[in-house]
Amino acid sequence: MRRSRVLLVAPATSYNASAFIEAAARLDVDVVVASDRCHKLDDVYAFPDSSLVIDLAEPAAAIDVILEDARRHADAPIVAAISAGGESAALVSTMAARALGLPHNAIAAVEAARDKRRMRELLLAAGVAQPRFAATDLDEPAAAVAARIRGAFGFPCVIKPRLLSASRGVMRVDDDASLDRGLERLRALLRDPAYLEMDLHGDGSSRSILIEEFIPGVEVALEGVLDRGVLRTLAVFDKPDPLDGPFFEETLYITPSRLAPALQRAIEDTTAAAARAMGLGHGPVHAELRIAPGGPVVIEVAARSIGGLCSRMLRFGTGLSLEEVLVRHALGREITGLEREHTAAGAMMLPIPRAGVLKAIDGVDEARAVAGVDDVVITQTLERELVPLPEGASYLGFVFAHGETPAAVEASLRAAHAALRFTIVPMLPVR
Repeated sequence: MRRSRVLLVAPATSYNASAFIEAAARLDVDVVVASDRCHKLDDVYAFPDSSLVIDLAEPAAAIDVILEDARRHADAPIVAAISAGGESAALVSTMAARALGLPHNAIAAVEAARDKRRMRELLLAAGVAQPRFAATDLDEPAAAVAARIRGAFGFPCVIKPRLLSASRGVMRVDDDASLDRGLERLRALLRDPAYLEMDLHGDGSSRSILIEEFIPGVEVALEGVLDRGVLRTLAVFDKPDPLDGPFFEETLYITPSRLAPALQRAIEDTTAAAARAMGLGHGPVHAELRIAPGGPVVIEVAARSIGGLCSRMLRFGTGLSLEEVLVRHALGREITGLEREHTAAGAMMLPIPRAGVLKAIDGVDEARAVAGVDDVVITQTLERELVPLPEGASYLGFVFAHGETPAAVEASLRAAHAALRFTIVPMLPVR
């Protein structure tokens, strides 16, 4: 019998698929990648030759492809299923695990993590602290939406698509005029055929918009893994930059948190309560919370690990990466010794400042030379069109740093960012 395999469901745009593949190799298991890449562009992707081509927007068909591969390679059984980024990949990997008889979350729980309205409904029923909310759709007039907001919780509030993630389409609105503008932007965004494909159940969820009470205060993130329903916290991140809108582009993630230990325990308890309310009990969880006067408030809970390249800042025990921890857990192996390395660490996601075409990148060597900086990774290429939030879904790149204290890490990241210069020119108008 050949070596066992791990199924990795990874979008073609995944930043960290290679990190999962390397982690599996260190654990002496092979990987079969199921991806929505175009097979005609195989030389572009760093996936193994044995990779499967699936459509993440068609989960049932994707499972058929995965099961057929499992039958053809019965001598190399798939013993775990994980995902590398994105809610759609998390859903497909969970469905595959169920079909293969492997440990997995309930499908309804993973769908709730993907569906912002369903998540809010479950948290409300369980009494978990969260923003007050209401729902609307693309067809409701802005005046009617504004009247509903005033009757529910008032301005300012946040509008967001029911199904998108990574802050895409998320906007703060402060009055009738900004609500009208925000809804128009959402209507344009939600006409994208790729977005409409996310409506898996044909229930109109792709046309649904969630309206939430704006919660002022600092925002934090928690990275953890659920082991038989018990949350094991891997890191609590501070987000030092204020996230007050009008858009919610994340930049700095720094750990360990500088919040008081009691408040960090409250963050963990609130995240664990949210996971239980949603029915999550197995695998990675990434949560975003705001610190309100009454304590932590859940903004979102995802049934996946942290996005982008941000996992590079995390090392555990004797040098384990986050991906190795998650592969170990998926394989049912012990994941003891999860204490983080003693130094502080952080990442900066480099925001796209404006729309246009990227013409030049300068200052990378200067940024890398900043004390405490581990690396600067530019993920955009020259001559590429850049789209900022709320319509966009990517960053210019990432900066990683470590230091003796969180404050030192923050200073290094800000100095590196200041050294970088991006030349972005407007797109020529279409005639």
